[in-house]
Amino acid sequence: MNEEIRQALADEILDQFNNLKNLDSGSKEQQTAVENITKLYRLGLEDVKADTDYDEKLYRRDVDAQHEQDELDKQTREEEFKRNQLSEQTKDRYFRLGIEVAGIILPLMFYASWMKKGFKFEETGTYTSTTFRGLFNRFRPTKK
Repeated sequence: MNEEIRQALADEILDQFNNLKNLDSGSKEQQTAVENITKLYRLGLEDVKADTDYDEKLYRRDVDAQHEQDELDKQTREEEFKRNQLSEQTKDRYFRLGIEVAGIILPLMFYASWMKKGFKFEETGTYTSTTFRGLFNRFRPTKK
């Protein structure tokens, strides 16, 4: 309720209460005045209760909205963490794959180079090298 109306209601209750002193005790006029004061007072209480309920609903709505926002923020942080974790796992997987590929390719390149040199040395067939024969047996591009 508007503050002006509340103040007018409070003033009217006070005026009625002050007028009650001038009435005869137990008279019909006094009973009517008491009933009027009671009605006005209840009206003021209902107004206060309505304002309190309204304020409480606003507070609850704000609290609920804040709670929902906190939950959304938490979910966003969790999703961001999962994306970062997935990104790190992907990078790690590619790094490991690169190391495994290099572990196969580099020995093959080394063996190819030595094989080429060994075949060039034994091209004529006049001289055979036991070293080349021994290396040829060890050229295996597999893990030991």
